[in-house]
Parts: sequence; structure tokens; C-alpha cells
Amino acid sequence: MDDRQPLLNVSNKFSIDDGDDDDDNGNKKQLLTNSFSDWCRCFSRKGKDNKYIKLDDDTEHSDKDEAVGIFRLFRFANRMDFLTAKEAMNELMTYSKAGQIAQEVFSSLRTVLSLNGSKFEQKRYDRELYPTCWSSIRKGAVFGIFIGWLSLITYLVYSVGFIFGSLLMSHKDDHTLNISDILVVVSIFATGLNFFSFIGPFFQSFSEARGAAASVFRLIDEGNDASVNEIDVWKEDKEAIYNLNGDIEFDNINFSYPSRKDASVLRNLALIARAGETTALVGSSGCGKSTCISLFLRYYEPSSGRIMIDGRPITDYNVKQLRQNIGVVSQEPILFGMSIYENIRFGKVNATQAEIEQAAREANAHNFIMQLPDKYETLVGERGIQLSGGEKQRITLARALVKQPIFLLLDEATSALDNISEKIVQEALDRACKGRTTIVIAHRLTTIQNAHHIYVLDNGSVIEQGTHETLMAKEGGKYQTMVKRQQMERINDDQDDMMSIQKATEEDEKSTFERSHLLSDSQTVDVNKQTTRPLSRRFVFLRLLSMNSPEWITILIGCIACVLNGAAQPLCAFLLTQIVEVSDPFIQILFKNINNVHRLSSCIAASLSAAETFFDLFDRKPVIDNTSIEGQELVDFHGEIKFDQVKFIYPARPTSIILNKFQLNIKASQRVALVGTSGCGKSTIIQLLERFYDVTSGQLLIDGIDIRQLNLHWVRSQFGLVSQEPILFDLTIAENIAYGLENVPMEDIINAARKANIHQFIEQLPQGYETKVGMKGSLLSGGEKQRIAIARVLLRQPKVLLLDEATSAMDSHNEQIVQEALEQAQTEDSSRTSLIIAHRLSTIRSCDLICVLDRGYIVESGTHTELTQQHGAYYKMLAQNNLQ
Repeated sequence: MDDRQPLLNVSNKFSIDDGDDDDDNGNKKQLLTNSFSDWCRCFSRKGKDNKYIKLDDDTEHSDKDEAVGIFRLFRFANRMDFLTAKEAMNELMTYSKAGQIAQEVFSSLRTVLSLNGSKFEQKRYDRELYPTCWSSIRKGAVFGIFIGWLSLITYLVYSVGFIFGSLLMSHKDDHTLNISDILVVVSIFATGLNFFSFIGPFFQSFSEARGAAASVFRLIDEGNDASVNEIDVWKEDKEAIYNLNGDIEFDNINFSYPSRKDASVLRNLALIARAGETTALVGSSGCGKSTCISLFLRYYEPSSGRIMIDGRPITDYNVKQLRQNIGVVSQEPILFGMSIYENIRFGKVNATQAEIEQAAREANAHNFIMQLPDKYETLVGERGIQLSGGEKQRITLARALVKQPIFLLLDEATSALDNISEKIVQEALDRACKGRTTIVIAHRLTTIQNAHHIYVLDNGSVIEQGTHETLMAKEGGKYQTMVKRQQMERINDDQDDMMSIQKATEEDEKSTFERSHLLSDSQTVDVNKQTTRPLSRRFVFLRLLSMNSPEWITILIGCIACVLNGAAQPLCAFLLTQIVEVSDPFIQILFKNINNVHRLSSCIAASLSAAETFFDLFDRKPVIDNTSIEGQELVDFHGEIKFDQVKFIYPARPTSIILNKFQLNIKASQRVALVGTSGCGKSTIIQLLERFYDVTSGQLLIDGIDIRQLNLHWVRSQFGLVSQEPILFDLTIAENIAYGLENVPMEDIINAARKANIHQFIEQLPQGYETKVGMKGSLLSGGEKQRIAIARVLLRQPKVLLLDEATSAMDSHNEQIVQEALEQAQTEDSSRTSLIIAHRLSTIRSCDLICVLDRGYIVESGTHTELTQQHGAYYKMLAQNNLQ
């Protein structure tokens, strides 16, 4: 695996290039063959009996001259083909990069909007497309030269042929030559050149297709190149996997990522995971835990050392079969936009319905699935957005278990879940680990206390190992320090479990879609229900022309030239057929062009149909116009927020009321926390503040003014959002921190990184702040991504901080440091308002106001002390925590 090639870039290359290849090599090959056969037939019928073009031994010298001429013609065409293909390759490469940016932005649209990054992304997109303009111009110039040169030669044949023929007819020594002979000779050579003129457009298409194919084949060749990709996934000559015991050994492993070869991730790592036992890896973010899993899955090869399975090198086993015996559950569950059934079946393509249901039962997912209207046929939406985090994680676990794997890899499988969902998923994980070789990566050390063996990693090496008891007995050890720190925090952790696990499961199943957060890009009218004005083909064509209005002079001249050029040959053919009895080839040419127009009309129809779809999308008016510049901008914004009798329903779920008569008043400079079970409406409140949606009824007031009356760009610039799943872009670390801002001094970027506890890590990288983070931050760990996202918000100095589980993905050490940075950010500006969503109650004890939400209502509110004294829902959370 080569992490230097962005995955979206690869997919864009295949989608764009393959489309061009298909389009250019379909019916155009048929038209080219027909044209060539017409020329051959014309030559054989009219030229075989004409002594002036007969090809026999008496005209050897003429044959050589003719062969040289044809060779030069083809050599010139080949040169033009090379230049066109080269420019086509450059053009497609820039299209691919631009498409990568577009996909990245659309998949992270909320982050882009919340940071006011629309203009920045538009400029970045235009910057990638700019080279395409010049590539297209150069390609068009090459093609124009080729066609112009052929047209010149064609008309020279007519001129020279008739002049030379008239001279021969007037020659006294030869009286056998007549006008018919001259016309036959001229028509044959003209038809031959016309063949080259006719294939001109197809010549351009074939050249572009060659450029597209070259780009695709380069990617394929890189995949088969051992110097680029050391792992051949499709190779079948390795020994098949049978009767594995399941022992795993990492033997002095050293590793650096291909994109950061100077930064060692693992250093002489040695560890053993015994068959049927659970082995845990713990340590701070970036210590190499997730890298171990990537190496075992053979996404990469170690720089040195060996990974052994049952005493044999892992390279002895077939990659496909090895991965079929590995089940993976990661921190961020990835589901596809298909049904639940199809998502689980991805783990085993030939799985039966019974096997899928059994895997779902083992993952504690079957009961909630059966509560859904469509059960296993329920569509989960893109990346599973129609399901809550706990539901997605259980389906991911079912997908891993359906293959009955020998090895189970759990990479922070419950760290991003609330406590109720965590219990349900953890119960399923504990059951799944029995009898399997399991490697667990965990930040919450309470989840791995029963592991058979625990390895403590630091800076890519094992510094401690043993069972929980032996490591706790080591005074001053790293593991003991980590456990004690978490034990001190545990009594204050947010325990959103006001019921037993069984009751929580039933509630989770009962309100499945009420607890899901629709992560749509923006609030829009349902496209299926939206009435759109049908566009006529004529209107679409005229509108396409209007989009090219800046070049109307060039287009007009080109159209006139096309008309004249197209009329010249048919007119000449018509006049000649009135004179002589040699009309067949000209009639054939005439009808051939008419047939070609008919054949190519399907391309025009397809283009107009695509244009209709484009204009439908282009003209669709969203409820919230993210490009609007209208609205007020408050000069003296205090940071007061009021939800006044707010009712909200997601457009895609009109029967589910998320907020109902919701009332909340946040005063300026207050620190307000929202707690509650998943689906109670906490994240919806933040989405309304960022105006990803508008309230269904009621008012959302900012300093007493309806948020819909304020300038959208200004509103979002006043809010700093740090969400549970950090989104980074395929830019440098410095560009990610300064995202959405212009002309930011490097000193300010570094200061923000220091506050987020990420500066020291960045300085250790070979390229420092100029290090590329990869697509969605794929080259960084979860904690590193979150700290960069926090630095990005701190740099903006927002008036209102919105923290949605900002530290949930971090280990306890980094969580404590970043939590201190966040508290400093909240308190350094005494006028700053903060709204915090939390599952861990220890992070919000000092808030001025704590609101407990349940099904869209505030059931309790007050300070930590006041709520504790009330012995209500908040008190039960704390009491339940103490029991645990």
C-alpha cells in the first residue's frame, strides 16, 4: 500500500479516464472502418483500369514516390497524435485533482461551511482547473493545425489535378486522355485525403482516449510494481490457510510510513499475542498502536523485522485468505450506502441469511434491526448517517463476525460512544473475543483489565508488559500512572445510564431513527417531492450557448467557417455530377455524411440530457443559501443565545420530532453544558446554531435577533465548532490550522498549536508544519487529528465555543492536557460563551449551567451542586457511576 497516492485521486482517475475511454472507442471505430472501406472500394472500382494511376512494374518510380508521400502523411499524423495524447493526459490529470477536491469538500461539507471555507475551496478548485484551460487550448491548436493542413492538401489536389490534366489534354502527343480520366484520378486522390479529413475528429478522440488509458495503466502498473507496492493482493501462489492455531509474533519490527520515511513509527517492536487470548496495546496517541494493526493486515510491509503467524512469516500466507480470517472493528465505523443486510454481507460475500442474523445476534444488533420498518433491508445512508454511533458500531462488529474470523482486531471500538452505547457494544465485544486471538487497542483502561497480556507502547517501542495485576504492582510505572489518572477521573465521568443494560438496549431499539443524526450537507427541499420546471431541449441548448457568451465572437467565426467548409465539398460534388458520369463516389460521400450526422445525433442527445440534469441541480434553491451575503452583522456581539419555543423536525424524517417547544436561555460569557442519552437532541442544537438547518417553528435568537435575519457568513465566523469526529483536508498542517482564514502569520498558527498540545508533535515531523496530513487526515492518529482541529478553532478566536465531545477520541493523558487547553480557551476571554456537549460528566462540573435533555426536552437544569442536591436524573448518572 502506498499512502502517497490519495484514494480519491485514484477513484477520480478511473471514473474520468474510463469514461473517456468508453466514449471514444465505441461507434467511432465503426465509422472509421466504414470510411476506410469506402476509400478502398472507390480506388478498386475506379482506379484499376485507369492507366494514369495503375500500379504495376512500369510505374515503380511513381510507386516509390507515392509510398514516401503516404509515409510522410502518416508520420505527420502520428506526431499530431502524440502531441494530442500528451495534452489529453495533462488535462485529465488536472481534472482528477480537481475532482478529488470536490469529493473531499462534499463529503465534509459541514466542516467547510462552519469554517466559512467555501471561497477558499472554490479558489483551490479553480487553481487546479486552471492548467486544464491551457492544455485544452494547446490540444485544440494541434488538432486545428492537422485538419487545416489536410484541407489545404485536399484543395491543392483539385487545383493541381485539373491544371495538370488540362495541360495533358492539350498535349498533341496524347489524344486518349479525356475529362473522365482526369476526374477519376482527382476524385480518387481527393477521396483518399478526404478519408484523413473525415477521421480527424476521431483521431482527436482516439488520442484523448490514449491519454486517458495511459493514466489508468500507469496506476495499474504501479499496483504491480514491487518497488511501489510491495504487496500483491491478487497473487494466488502462496500457501492457502488451513487449521491456523492463531499465535501472532512481532519480531523486532521497524517501520516508517512511505510518505514520512524519516519519521520512525515503530522501533524494534517485539510482542506476542497467544492463540485464543486477548492482548491489549495501550499508550498515548501516536505511539504506534494502530500501525501494528495496519502491518498485521498487510496494508504495509515492515522496514525490517518479521511478523509471524504460528511460527511462519506472514508473507508465506495468501493476502486475501489472511484478511478473510481477520475481523476488524475500528474507532470510526464505516458503513456503505446500502441496506443493513448488504453491509453485514460485505464481511462474507456468500453468507446466508441465517449466518447474517446470527452475526447480528452476536453483535447485539439483531433486536434493534428487527424494530426497523424494513428490518435488514433498511438503507443506512451514506457512511451510515441514518444510524447512531452505537448502532453503526454493532453492525460493523456483525460484519466482522459473519466471517467467523480466527483473529479479531479492535481499534478503539468504543471510545467515541456514549456510556449506554459503549456498554452494549462492549458486552458484544467481550462475547466475540472468546476463543479468538484478539488484539485490543484502548484508551479507556477499564475495558482491558481482563486481558491476558497488556503491552504499554511509547514512541514505537514496548516499555512495559504483563497482566493488569503485575503492571499495577510496578510502582511508578507508565501503566500504573495511566490507570490511577483514570481512576481519579472515573467518579466524575459521564455515565448516561439511567437504566440497566437491558432497559438501555430496549430504549435504543425503540427510538432507533429518533436517535440518528442526519448528516446531510445542507437543509434542502426533498428532491423527489420538489416540482421542477421541465426544460425543453431548445432551451437547454440556448442556455449552454449563453454560458459561452464571453467567447461569442470566436464561436460565431467558427460556426461560419464550419458552414462554409461543410458546404464546399457537397457543392463541388453536385456540380461535377452534372458534367460527367462518375457520380457514384460523390453520392456515396454525400449519403455517408448524412448517415454520420444521424449516428452522431445520439451524442448530441446524450449531451443535452446531461445538461438538463446539470441545470436542474444548478437551479435548485436550498432553504439556506450558503453563498448569501445578505443579513445583518452585529457590531457589538455579546454572545447571548436563546431558544424560544423551538420545534424541529429533520426534513428526511417528517414524523420524528427532535425538539419540541424547546426553551433555553444562554447568557453572554456563560459556560453551558448539555448532557443526555444519544438522540436526545444535543447535537441538533449545535446544527441549528451553525444554521445547517432552520427551526421548524419558534425562534432561535442571537443577542435578541432571529438568526435567520443575520448574515450567514458572519454567524458562522462567530462560532468555533470542535466535533467528535475531526475533519482535516488534504493540505499541510499549517493550512489546516489556518483553514478558512487569509494571511495568517505563522506565529499565530504556532501559538494555536501550542494551546492544543500539538506543537511538540509537529516539530518532530521532518517537514514540520508543512507536512501533508493526507485525505481526511489519514496520515495522523485520531488524537493528533483532534488536536489539530482544536488548534484550528483556537486560532479563529470565536465569540462562542461549541464543543461536541471534543476529547472523546484521546487517551487520558492527552485528554487531560487538551481539556486544560479548552478550559483556558473558554476562560482567557471572559466574554466568551461556551456550549458543551459531553458524555463524561467530569469535563463539565465547573460549568455555569448544566442541562439534562431527554427526547427533545430539558428535564433538569442547574449547576453541578444544585443538580446533585435535587437527586434527579443528573444525580442518578453520578450514582450509577459510583456503583460501577
